[in-house]
Amino acid sequence: MGNTTSCTPFAVPTGSIKVIDDNGGVQEYMHTVRAAELMVENPGQFVCDSNYLNVGCRIPGLVADEELEPHRLYFLLPMDMLYSVLTEEEKVSLSCKASKATKKGGGPKNIGRRILPVLSDFCLFPTEDKQVAERTRRVNKVGRRMSRERSWTPALDTIEEVP
Repeated sequence: MGNTTSCTPFAVPTGSIKVIDDNGGVQEYMHTVRAAELMVENPGQFVCDSNYLNVGCRIPGLVADEELEPHRLYFLLPMDMLYSVLTEEEKVSLSCKASKATKKGGGPKNIGRRILPVLSDFCLFPTEDKQVAERTRRVNKVGRRMSRERSWTPALDTIEEVP
């Protein structure tokens, strides 16, 4: 009965956490980071997990106390996108940024954080299909304004009673 030390090493997550900001810059963390730390460093932005981004669904944000998990990709998005409906154009833009971020991988020798510039301007329209470009232009004109606003409003119609 006494104090003993264990010979087993302390388990440390070995994967990196990649965070892509709105401009396409990539921040790679090798240690645990909370969402609140990133939001303090980047005022006016929120952290979003890339696994929960679906076209036609609202964009959820992480809780400030939540720790970012290794081997995952996160986005720093402007606050006006929080709980707005994700459009196809925005999803394509975020996908291009994510694919560029995963191509520029770092090995386990990197400690701390790296910031890499990623140019997403050339990836906005990855296909040269004329129909896709025309449809995206139409969505750009009408959908941009609608995607920033709340899409659901309650129907306040009168209820007719039947005698």
